[in-house]
Amino acid sequence: MTLKRTSQPPSPASVKAERERDKAQAMRDYESEQLARLANMARLRALRLAKERAGALATAARRPVSNKTGPEVSTSAQAKQPSRTSS
Repeated sequence: MTLKRTSQPPSPASVKAERERDKAQAMRDYESEQLARLANMARLRALRLAKERAGALATAARRPVSNKTGPEVSTSAQAKQPSRTSS
């Protein structure tokens, strides 16, 4: 005659210990994912700022220096304008 062994339900202490291990592992996973996410965000932010800085420097180099006194009028344009004298 063959006897079958029935599996016994785990004891409450072993269930609690397994839950604690699962909890600790879940926290480690969460923290490592959070650190990876923050590192990626910092890397992308640095790339974006460098790109913006390079773009600002490029536009500043292309933009002519503005004359604060107003637009220049060429001497030939001044000669063509009739002089206004009060009578």
